Amino acid sequence: MDEQEEKKEIKYDLQFQDTETVESVDDILGVARKEGEENFIKRESDKFGLPYINLKGIAPEPDALKQIKEEDAKKSKIAAFKQVGNKLYVAMFSPEKEGVREILENLERHGLELIKFMASNASLEHAWTRYSDISVAKPVTSGILDINSKTLKDLFENIKTLDDLRSSIIAIANQSKNFRISRIIELIISGALHFKSSDIHIEPEKEKVRVRYRIDGELIDICYLDYPTMKLINSRLKLLSGIKLSITKNAQDGRFSIIDQNVEIEVRLSVVPGNYGESFVMRILDPRNIMADLEVLGFSPQLFEVVERHIEKPSGIILNTGPTGSGKTTTLYAFINKLYNPGVKIITIEDPVEYHLAGIVQTQVEEDKGYSFLSGLRAAMRQDPDIIMVGEIRDEDTAKVAINAALTGHLVFSTLHTNNAAGTIPRLLELGANPGTLASALSLSLAQRLVRKLCPYCKEEIEASEKQTKQITNILGGMISSHKEDSMGDIRPANTYKIYKANSAGCEKCFEGYKGRTGVFEAIEMDREISDLIVTEKIINERKIKDLANKQGILTMREDGIIKVLRGETSYEELLTVVDLYEN
Repeated sequence: MDEQEEKKEIKYDLQFQDTETVESVDDILGVARKEGEENFIKRESDKFGLPYINLKGIAPEPDALKQIKEEDAKKSKIAAFKQVGNKLYVAMFSPEKEGVREILENLERHGLELIKFMASNASLEHAWTRYSDISVAKPVTSGILDINSKTLKDLFENIKTLDDLRSSIIAIANQSKNFRISRIIELIISGALHFKSSDIHIEPEKEKVRVRYRIDGELIDICYLDYPTMKLINSRLKLLSGIKLSITKNAQDGRFSIIDQNVEIEVRLSVVPGNYGESFVMRILDPRNIMADLEVLGFSPQLFEVVERHIEKPSGIILNTGPTGSGKTTTLYAFINKLYNPGVKIITIEDPVEYHLAGIVQTQVEEDKGYSFLSGLRAAMRQDPDIIMVGEIRDEDTAKVAINAALTGHLVFSTLHTNNAAGTIPRLLELGANPGTLASALSLSLAQRLVRKLCPYCKEEIEASEKQTKQITNILGGMISSHKEDSMGDIRPANTYKIYKANSAGCEKCFEGYKGRTGVFEAIEMDREISDLIVTEKIINERKIKDLANKQGILTMREDGIIKVLRGETSYEELLTVVDLYEN
């Protein structure tokens, strides 16, 4: 898109229809004067060959405003309202107004590319009122929002619960101060960081707009806001994310970064149209939450030893399976974190790169530019790596190259979409993997789910129901017959079981009785029996693999989950949401 087309597009992007209520003759005359001035500026803009813009419907960026001193802006009737990289969007009453030329030349001397518009005095006055934002809003430069740690501390000195946060947001939303939009955004994003939310949802409904956080995998209502407030918030988020304000009928994606205590946190913004307006979802990628140690992921002691043994091998493929949101990426990053040292070359091919890791070469798939997992993996092989992480094996060629990488002395981590660990082998064979090379290359197949952990401060002890008791006894009995007593500890089949449930009211340390999440795992090692099965059998099904894997003594997900229930780590009800306890 050339500059002239971009100007024309933004001209229509940002226009705003004044909808003030007229209640008196003075009001009618005032609106008429405003409309007269707007028409005058439209005619003048044609004369000067500049696009017309009405700034009334947007929230000018404080950092763009700062490019021109408030005193000079008002004197020369000019305002800078948006900045993307070195492009600065500037509106003026007239190019011939005293001081305008000097201001524009000064901006260009500082390396800024100016995109110029003409606007009415009333429109500029609206922009000038946002100068008050400069003293309270954090810098927004090239998609970066700086959240000052002192401000965070002050904000949350009196905010201990989500109810406190809700009250604070609503109180600011009801104010008439010009900087309230910046403070609301600051509170919503800071609150998400404070309460460790992974996503922020802003969803328009028929009469109001709902704001929700996803905390520990569950969506929790935060507050409701009115449409005028949300329109300004949405405009600011779009500007911050570098996406177009005018497009409201198609989906858009953008991103920006938050600087919190010198840590850069990427925020990915997804906007989709809906019946009542655009729905916004912000995914928060906080590197402080992803870099979990291997020891705290939730592996049983026995499985931890198995995993540690396999990731310390010089070559082979370790595959992790599970649905979206089951923690696969966190687990793979924990492997990398465990293995990294300056003497090891690690390369990742991801879609997208979710967290930036120091000392690791990370590349991002861009299918539209021809850079796929396959081409990335082939390129990585030429980079002399020791360890390669492939975000996902999706097709036959990627599977074959990954297997070849493992056979030629590389340790390969990747993910695959199957329901369980046993499904990994049939899936790879379906993708065209050679049975012999697969048997030699595959080292370990993992499967995982995430469950919420019970709050240790308010969980409630109960007696398992008759149905629960029967199911727990069946699972424990199967573990004993498979010689898995070492993983059971002191837990044995009984007539009754003490388990725990969440306190639905919660406490000040949790949300509805849960705090944090842990993994529920299963794994299958490639041993001689499974290897022979792959090579000799024409048809491989999961049942045969499960029967052989059961001899390895590693807990299945249902067994691992029941042990966590009996130890009070999670609830029976929570486990049922992710694991089929009746599958054998």
